[in-house]
Amino acid sequence: MKPQSILVLLVLAILALHCKENAAVSFPWSCASLSGVCRQGVCLPSELYFGPLGCGKGFLCCVSHFL
Repeated sequence: MKPQSILVLLVLAILALHCKENAAVSFPWSCASLSGVCRQGVCLPSELYFGPLGCGKGFLCCVSHFL
């Protein structure tokens, strides 16, 4: 293989590992930026569910008001 091909493969492998580690950080927003709370299980009836959004495994992002 040419040195350029090896370098390209190495850079792609590093980027792939970096993206895998920072999957939760890849979005420009998070639960904290939406003034949300990470809750385990379910959100309160007065809250909106926004998915995991940076919360730990098994936790949900619950936002009481969006605007």
